[in-house]
Amino acid sequence: MIYALVHYPNVDTTEIDQLRVKYDPQVELIEPHITVMFPVPVSKGEENLVHHLESVLRGWQSFPIHLQGFQIWSDHHLFLLLEEGNANILRLHGEIYTGILTGYLRKDIPFLPHLTLGALNKDSTEHDRVLSEAKQLGIDHYCVLDKLHLVKVNDDRSKIVWSKELTLAG
Repeated sequence: MIYALVHYPNVDTTEIDQLRVKYDPQVELIEPHITVMFPVPVSKGEENLVHHLESVLRGWQSFPIHLQGFQIWSDHHLFLLLEEGNANILRLHGEIYTGILTGYLRKDIPFLPHLTLGALNKDSTEHDRVLSEAKQLGIDHYCVLDKLHLVKVNDDRSKIVWSKELTLAG
């Protein structure tokens, strides 16, 4: 099993879900979210991990985010980008990988704050079509990142078996 730390934006997800149902194989696993911490193994221990994350979050105030714009990432995933809030999420991401998580920062994968809308094949024709479809929806949402959820996912990544809400200081 693994743990991940995510933010569920408090927005109307109708347009987001239109794309996710078509293109995101994880649509049944998890609601639309922004991943703040790459998956880490359960061997870190639930209590230790919660304590570490709560300690990091004590130094954080809630902040605005603006979801707008799209990009197809190098691994062929369609991302909904953050127009605002990027710098804060990048800084928070960095602070999470201190203490007991120091060795778990993925340096082989660049961290780009985003909400995943789909996993595409390598066909650039499909990329162009899906990107055009996404742009036509006009997704443009403002919300506040004020809480995160630590989720535990089973080994085959088919089900969230446990979740804990963590709040930012204010």
